[in-house]
Amino acid sequence: VTPCFGVSVGIERVFTLMEERLRQEQGGSIKQPNVNVLVAQAGENMMLERMKLTKLLWDAKISAEFNQQDNPKLKYEIANALDRGIPFMVVIGEDEAKEKKCKVKDLNARTEETVDQSELAATLRAKGVVPVGCEFAAEMLAAEN
Repeated sequence: VTPCFGVSVGIERVFTLMEERLRQEQGGSIKQPNVNVLVAQAGENMMLERMKLTKLLWDAKISAEFNQQDNPKLKYEIANALDRGIPFMVVIGEDEAKEKKCKVKDLNARTEETVDQSELAATLRAKGVVPVGCEFAAEMLAAEN
């Protein structure tokens, strides 16, 4: 017979304490956005337009997503983006779609501007959105400046 001893720690309690410490350090929320841009619609039946804009952003290596419901309400989309800490929204409506434009909302600065769809990626990069895969390089450049 081999003598032994053990220690028991309630893992749930440990995680609760870690989350509480993170909340205190980060000012209330521990949620981190997993995308930089949420593509939304103003109006109805704009799923195809949302998909086109999202693909445009993906092709430019910008982290983006859209709600897969047919006609989500814009106010719920904005609330979702704010709750998740997503910094930008791209909104398209019928008028914008006809003119090949879209609205870029900076949720942190609380500003909005209408841009050509062809200029969307450049506009977001100018506002500080870093292409996927370039985060480390952006951190290095910021540290040098």
